[in-house]
Amino acid sequence: MKAFITASIDEENLTRLRRRMDVHVEDWKVTKNIFFDGKEFAGRIRDEGCDVLIVEADFVQKELFDAVDLKMVGACRGNPVNVDIEAATGRGIPVFFTPGRNAEAVADLTLCFLLMVARNVYDAVSFVKGKREQFDNAGDYLKMYESMTGVELFGRTVGIVGFGAIGQRVARRVRACGSRVVAYDPFVADAVYEEIGAEKAPLDTVLAEADFLTIHLPDIPETKGMIGAREIGLVKDGVYFVNTGRAATVEEEPLYEACASGRIKAAAFDVFWKEPVQPDDRFVKLPNVIATPHIGGASHDVVKHQSAAMCDCIEAWLDERRPRFLANPEVLPSDS
Repeated sequence: MKAFITASIDEENLTRLRRRMDVHVEDWKVTKNIFFDGKEFAGRIRDEGCDVLIVEADFVQKELFDAVDLKMVGACRGNPVNVDIEAATGRGIPVFFTPGRNAEAVADLTLCFLLMVARNVYDAVSFVKGKREQFDNAGDYLKMYESMTGVELFGRTVGIVGFGAIGQRVARRVRACGSRVVAYDPFVADAVYEEIGAEKAPLDTVLAEADFLTIHLPDIPETKGMIGAREIGLVKDGVYFVNTGRAATVEEEPLYEACASGRIKAAAFDVFWKEPVQPDDRFVKLPNVIATPHIGGASHDVVKHQSAAMCDCIEAWLDERRPRFLANPEVLPSDS
Protein backbone atom coordinates (compact mmCIF):
# COMPACT_ATOMS: atom_id res chain seq x y z
CA MET A 1 0.00 0.00 0.00
CA LYS A 2 1.07 3.57 -0.61
CA ALA A 3 -0.45 6.74 0.80
CA PHE A 4 -0.81 10.07 -1.03
CA ILE A 5 -0.81 12.68 1.76
CA THR A 6 -1.79 16.30 1.23
CA ALA A 7 -2.61 16.93 4.90
CA SER A 8 -0.11 18.21 7.43
CA ILE A 9 1.32 15.21 9.30
CA ASP A 10 4.09 15.47 11.88
CA GLU A 11 7.30 13.44 11.55
CA GLU A 12 6.55 11.15 14.49
CA ASN A 13 3.32 9.96 12.93
CA LEU A 14 4.75 9.83 9.42
CA THR A 15 7.24 7.35 10.86
CA ARG A 16 4.31 5.34 12.21
CA LEU A 17 2.70 5.27 8.78
CA ARG A 18 5.94 4.28 7.05
CA ARG A 19 6.00 1.14 9.17
CA ARG A 20 2.74 0.09 7.51
CA MET A 21 3.01 1.50 3.98
CA ASP A 22 4.97 3.73 1.60
CA VAL A 23 4.07 7.40 1.69
CA HIS A 24 4.18 10.33 -0.73
CA VAL A 25 3.71 13.74 0.92
CA GLU A 26 2.53 16.97 -0.72
CA ASP A 27 1.52 19.01 2.34
CA TRP A 28 -0.96 21.62 1.13
CA LYS A 29 0.47 24.19 3.51
CA VAL A 30 3.85 23.75 1.81
CA THR A 31 2.70 23.41 -1.81
CA LYS A 32 -0.02 26.08 -1.39
CA ASN A 33 -2.17 23.85 -3.58
CA ILE A 34 -5.65 22.52 -2.91
CA PHE A 35 -7.07 19.92 -5.27
CA PHE A 36 -10.55 20.96 -6.26
CA ASP A 37 -10.50 19.22 -9.64
CA GLY A 38 -11.03 15.46 -9.40
CA LYS A 39 -9.32 14.71 -12.72
CA GLU A 40 -6.12 16.51 -11.76
CA PHE A 41 -6.11 14.87 -8.34
CA ALA A 42 -6.73 11.42 -9.81
CA GLY A 43 -3.83 11.88 -12.21
CA ARG A 44 -1.44 12.77 -9.40
CA ILE A 45 -2.56 9.79 -7.31
CA ARG A 46 -2.12 7.40 -10.24
CA ASP A 47 1.28 8.88 -11.11
CA GLU A 48 2.50 8.03 -7.60
CA GLY A 49 0.84 4.61 -7.56
CA CYS A 50 -1.13 5.32 -4.38
CA ASP A 51 -4.21 3.58 -3.02
CA VAL A 52 -4.54 5.37 0.33
CA LEU A 53 -5.48 9.06 0.48
CA ILE A 54 -5.06 11.41 3.44
CA VAL A 55 -6.29 14.97 2.90
CA GLU A 56 -7.20 18.07 4.85
CA ALA A 57 -8.54 20.72 2.49
CA ASP A 58 -8.80 18.85 -0.82
CA PHE A 59 -12.11 17.67 -2.28
CA VAL A 60 -12.63 13.92 -2.56
CA GLN A 61 -15.78 13.50 -4.59
CA LYS A 62 -17.46 10.79 -6.67
CA GLU A 63 -15.41 11.71 -9.72
CA LEU A 64 -12.22 10.86 -7.85
CA PHE A 65 -13.58 7.58 -6.48
CA ASP A 66 -14.59 6.62 -10.03
CA ALA A 67 -11.11 7.33 -11.37
CA VAL A 68 -8.84 5.83 -8.69
CA ASP A 69 -8.88 2.49 -6.87
CA LEU A 70 -8.64 3.63 -3.25
CA LYS A 71 -8.56 1.34 -0.23
CA MET A 72 -9.06 4.00 2.46
CA VAL A 73 -9.48 7.76 2.81
CA GLY A 74 -8.56 9.98 5.75
CA ALA A 75 -9.80 13.55 6.21
CA CYS A 76 -7.91 15.52 8.84
CA ARG A 77 -10.93 17.57 9.81
CA GLY A 78 -13.47 17.66 12.59
CA ASN A 79 -16.15 16.80 10.04
CA PRO A 80 -15.24 15.23 6.66
CA VAL A 81 -17.47 17.58 4.66
CA ASN A 82 -14.99 17.58 1.77
CA VAL A 83 -15.42 13.84 1.20
CA ASP A 84 -18.32 12.19 -0.65
CA ILE A 85 -19.20 9.70 2.07
CA GLU A 86 -21.94 8.07 0.02
CA ALA A 87 -19.58 7.40 -2.89
CA ALA A 88 -16.94 5.96 -0.55
CA THR A 89 -19.46 3.76 1.25
CA GLY A 90 -20.81 2.41 -2.02
CA ARG A 91 -17.32 1.15 -2.82
CA GLY A 92 -16.66 -0.20 0.66
CA ILE A 93 -13.97 2.41 1.34
CA PRO A 94 -13.59 3.53 4.97
CA VAL A 95 -13.39 7.26 5.61
CA PHE A 96 -11.54 8.30 8.75
CA PHE A 97 -11.67 11.79 10.29
CA THR A 98 -10.25 13.67 13.29
CA PRO A 99 -12.91 15.26 15.50
CA GLY A 100 -11.56 17.40 18.31
CA ARG A 101 -8.23 17.98 16.56
CA ASN A 102 -8.39 21.71 17.31
CA ALA A 103 -10.53 21.55 20.45
CA GLU A 104 -7.75 22.61 22.82
CA ALA A 105 -6.65 25.43 20.52
CA VAL A 106 -10.17 26.86 20.11
CA ALA A 107 -10.86 26.50 23.83
CA ASP A 108 -7.66 28.44 24.57
CA LEU A 109 -8.69 31.25 22.22
CA THR A 110 -12.16 31.32 23.75
CA LEU A 111 -10.74 31.73 27.25
CA CYS A 112 -8.44 34.44 25.90
CA PHE A 113 -11.45 36.26 24.44
CA LEU A 114 -13.45 35.94 27.65
CA LEU A 115 -10.62 37.48 29.63
CA MET A 116 -10.01 40.19 27.05
CA VAL A 117 -13.60 41.41 27.01
CA ALA A 118 -13.89 41.12 30.79
CA ARG A 119 -10.77 43.19 31.44
CA ASN A 120 -10.79 45.57 28.46
CA VAL A 121 -7.42 44.17 27.42
CA TYR A 122 -7.64 45.28 23.79
CA ASP A 123 -8.42 48.89 24.74
CA ALA A 124 -5.65 48.91 27.34
CA VAL A 125 -3.03 47.57 24.94
CA SER A 126 -4.14 49.97 22.21
CA PHE A 127 -3.92 52.85 24.67
CA VAL A 128 -0.35 52.03 25.64
CA LYS A 129 0.81 51.44 22.07
CA GLY A 130 -1.07 54.38 20.60
CA LYS A 131 0.11 57.95 20.32
CA ARG A 132 -1.23 60.06 23.15
CA GLU A 133 -0.39 63.10 25.15
CA GLN A 134 1.04 62.88 28.63
CA PHE A 135 -1.40 63.06 31.51
CA ASP A 136 -1.76 66.65 32.62
CA ASN A 137 -2.98 65.70 36.05
CA ALA A 138 -4.07 62.85 38.28
CA GLY A 139 -7.66 63.38 37.16
CA ASP A 140 -6.81 62.46 33.57
CA TYR A 141 -5.06 59.30 34.73
CA LEU A 142 -7.99 58.37 36.97
CA LYS A 143 -10.44 58.84 34.08
CA MET A 144 -8.38 56.49 31.91
CA TYR A 145 -8.06 53.95 34.73
CA GLU A 146 -11.79 53.91 35.41
CA SER A 147 -12.66 53.53 31.71
CA MET A 148 -10.54 50.38 31.52
CA THR A 149 -11.61 48.82 34.78
CA GLY A 150 -13.29 45.51 34.03
CA VAL A 151 -14.87 42.55 35.79
CA GLU A 152 -13.67 39.13 36.90
CA LEU A 153 -14.67 35.69 35.68
CA PHE A 154 -14.67 34.59 39.31
CA GLY A 155 -18.21 34.30 40.61
CA ARG A 156 -19.77 35.07 37.23
CA THR A 157 -21.95 32.73 35.16
CA VAL A 158 -20.54 31.54 31.84
CA GLY A 159 -23.21 30.26 29.48
CA ILE A 160 -22.07 27.75 26.87
CA VAL A 161 -24.22 26.94 23.85
CA GLY A 162 -22.90 23.74 22.32
CA PHE A 163 -21.28 21.39 24.82
CA GLY A 164 -19.21 19.18 22.56
CA ALA A 165 -15.44 18.72 22.61
CA ILE A 166 -14.71 22.46 22.58
CA GLY A 167 -17.54 23.57 24.85
CA GLN A 168 -16.49 21.02 27.46
CA ARG A 169 -12.90 22.22 27.38
CA VAL A 170 -14.00 25.83 27.73
CA ALA A 171 -16.08 24.79 30.75
CA ARG A 172 -13.07 23.19 32.43
CA ARG A 173 -11.01 26.32 31.87
CA VAL A 174 -13.55 28.79 33.24
CA ARG A 175 -14.42 26.50 36.15
CA ALA A 176 -10.75 26.83 37.13
CA CYS A 177 -11.31 30.61 37.16
CA GLY A 178 -14.12 30.19 39.68
CA SER A 179 -17.00 30.64 37.25
CA ARG A 180 -20.35 28.95 37.39
CA VAL A 181 -21.06 27.13 34.11
CA VAL A 182 -24.52 26.61 32.66
CA ALA A 183 -24.65 24.87 29.29
CA TYR A 184 -27.05 23.74 26.58
CA ASP A 185 -26.57 20.67 24.43
CA PRO A 186 -29.31 18.03 24.40
CA PHE A 187 -27.02 15.47 22.79
CA VAL A 188 -24.51 15.32 25.65
CA ALA A 189 -25.04 12.84 28.50
CA ASP A 190 -25.88 14.17 31.96
CA ALA A 191 -22.81 12.38 33.33
CA VAL A 192 -20.55 14.63 31.25
CA TYR A 193 -22.06 17.78 32.77
CA GLU A 194 -21.73 16.30 36.26
CA GLU A 195 -18.12 15.25 35.78
CA ILE A 196 -17.11 18.75 34.62
CA GLY A 197 -19.21 20.56 37.19
CA ALA A 198 -21.50 22.27 34.70
CA GLU A 199 -25.25 22.72 34.97
CA LYS A 200 -27.36 21.34 32.13
CA ALA A 201 -30.16 23.71 31.17
CA PRO A 202 -32.58 24.59 28.35
CA LEU A 203 -31.29 27.09 25.81
CA ASP A 204 -33.52 29.92 27.07
CA THR A 205 -32.20 29.46 30.60
CA VAL A 206 -28.58 29.57 29.45
CA LEU A 207 -29.23 32.76 27.51
CA ALA A 208 -31.08 34.45 30.37
CA GLU A 209 -28.61 33.58 33.14
CA ALA A 210 -25.25 34.08 31.41
CA ASP A 211 -23.00 36.98 32.31
CA PHE A 212 -20.67 35.71 29.60
CA LEU A 213 -22.12 33.82 26.64
CA THR A 214 -19.96 31.71 24.32
CA ILE A 215 -21.14 29.84 21.22
CA HIS A 216 -19.73 26.46 20.13
CA LEU A 217 -22.21 25.14 17.60
CA PRO A 218 -21.41 23.37 14.33
CA ASP A 219 -22.68 24.82 11.07
CA ILE A 220 -25.34 22.29 10.11
CA PRO A 221 -28.89 22.83 8.83
CA GLU A 222 -30.35 22.35 12.31
CA THR A 223 -28.24 25.13 13.82
CA LYS A 224 -28.39 27.83 11.14
CA GLY A 225 -29.76 30.99 12.74
CA MET A 226 -30.37 29.09 15.97
CA ILE A 227 -29.53 32.23 17.96
CA GLY A 228 -31.96 34.72 16.45
CA ALA A 229 -33.76 37.88 17.46
CA ARG A 230 -35.91 36.08 20.04
CA GLU A 231 -32.91 34.39 21.64
CA ILE A 232 -30.80 37.56 21.68
CA GLY A 233 -33.75 39.29 23.29
CA LEU A 234 -33.42 36.93 26.25
CA VAL A 235 -29.84 37.81 27.20
CA LYS A 236 -28.99 40.14 30.08
CA ASP A 237 -28.28 43.78 29.42
CA GLY A 238 -24.51 44.10 29.59
CA VAL A 239 -23.74 40.48 28.68
CA TYR A 240 -20.34 39.65 27.17
CA PHE A 241 -20.59 37.63 23.94
CA VAL A 242 -18.03 35.34 22.26
CA ASN A 243 -18.29 33.25 19.10
CA THR A 244 -15.44 30.98 18.05
CA GLY A 245 -17.79 28.41 16.52
CA ARG A 246 -19.59 29.33 13.30
CA ALA A 247 -21.12 32.69 12.36
CA ALA A 248 -24.10 31.16 10.55
CA THR A 249 -25.48 29.80 13.83
CA VAL A 250 -26.29 33.38 14.91
CA GLU A 251 -28.53 35.80 13.02
CA GLU A 252 -26.38 38.72 11.98
CA GLU A 253 -28.79 41.65 12.14
CA PRO A 254 -30.12 41.27 15.71
CA LEU A 255 -26.61 40.51 16.96
CA TYR A 256 -25.28 43.67 15.35
CA GLU A 257 -28.07 45.75 16.84
CA ALA A 258 -27.36 44.35 20.30
CA CYS A 259 -23.63 45.09 19.99
CA ALA A 260 -24.12 48.56 18.51
CA SER A 261 -26.66 49.56 21.16
CA GLY A 262 -24.42 48.39 24.02
CA ARG A 263 -26.94 45.79 25.16
CA ILE A 264 -24.07 43.39 24.54
CA LYS A 265 -21.38 45.20 26.50
CA ALA A 266 -18.47 43.71 24.56
CA ALA A 267 -18.05 40.93 22.04
CA ALA A 268 -15.27 38.91 20.45
CA PHE A 269 -15.55 37.06 17.15
CA ASP A 270 -13.22 34.67 15.37
CA VAL A 271 -15.87 33.79 12.77
CA PHE A 272 -17.86 35.97 10.40
CA TRP A 273 -20.68 35.64 7.91
CA LYS A 274 -18.33 36.64 5.10
CA GLU A 275 -14.72 35.50 5.32
CA PRO A 276 -11.99 36.51 5.20
CA VAL A 277 -13.26 39.36 7.33
CA GLN A 278 -12.35 42.85 6.07
CA PRO A 279 -11.49 46.05 7.99
CA ASP A 280 -14.68 47.69 6.76
CA ASP A 281 -16.91 44.97 8.18
CA ARG A 282 -19.53 46.71 10.31
CA PHE A 283 -18.80 44.50 13.34
CA VAL A 284 -15.08 45.23 13.11
CA LYS A 285 -15.81 48.96 13.18
CA LEU A 286 -17.69 48.76 16.47
CA PRO A 287 -15.55 49.98 19.41
CA ASN A 288 -16.77 47.19 21.71
CA VAL A 289 -15.89 44.32 19.34
CA ILE A 290 -12.67 42.32 19.12
CA ALA A 291 -12.17 40.53 15.80
CA THR A 292 -9.71 37.88 14.63
CA PRO A 293 -9.55 36.19 11.18
CA HIS A 294 -10.75 32.64 12.02
CA ILE A 295 -7.54 31.60 13.79
CA GLY A 296 -9.14 29.36 16.41
CA GLY A 297 -7.39 26.26 15.09
CA ALA A 298 -4.14 28.03 14.20
CA SER A 299 -1.96 26.10 16.62
CA HIS A 300 1.10 24.07 15.66
CA ASP A 301 -0.12 21.44 18.09
CA VAL A 302 -3.24 20.79 15.99
CA VAL A 303 -1.04 18.97 13.47
CA LYS A 304 0.12 16.59 16.20
CA HIS A 305 -3.44 15.93 17.32
CA GLN A 306 -4.81 15.23 13.85
CA SER A 307 -1.77 13.12 12.88
CA ALA A 308 -2.06 10.86 15.92
CA ALA A 309 -5.81 10.42 15.50
CA MET A 310 -5.47 9.57 11.81
CA CYS A 311 -2.67 7.07 12.39
CA ASP A 312 -4.66 5.43 15.18
CA CYS A 313 -7.58 4.93 12.77
CA ILE A 314 -5.43 3.54 9.97
CA GLU A 315 -3.61 1.14 12.26
CA ALA A 316 -6.89 -0.05 13.75
CA TRP A 317 -8.34 -0.73 10.31
CA LEU A 318 -5.25 -2.62 9.15
CA ASP A 319 -5.28 -4.67 12.36
CA GLU A 320 -8.99 -5.47 11.82
CA ARG A 321 -10.08 -3.42 14.83
CA ARG A 322 -12.87 -0.84 14.77
CA PRO A 323 -11.40 2.65 14.19
CA ARG A 324 -12.44 5.22 16.73
CA PHE A 325 -13.34 7.86 14.13
CA LEU A 326 -15.02 6.20 11.15
CA ALA A 327 -17.44 8.37 9.17
CA ASN A 328 -19.14 5.41 7.44
CA PRO A 329 -19.45 2.45 9.81
CA GLU A 330 -21.53 0.73 7.12
CA VAL A 331 -18.25 -0.50 5.58
CA LEU A 332 -17.38 -2.53 8.68
CA PRO A 333 -17.67 -6.31 8.40
CA SER A 334 -21.06 -7.55 9.60
CA ASP A 335 -19.53 -9.21 12.66
CA SER A 336 -17.79 -6.01 13.89
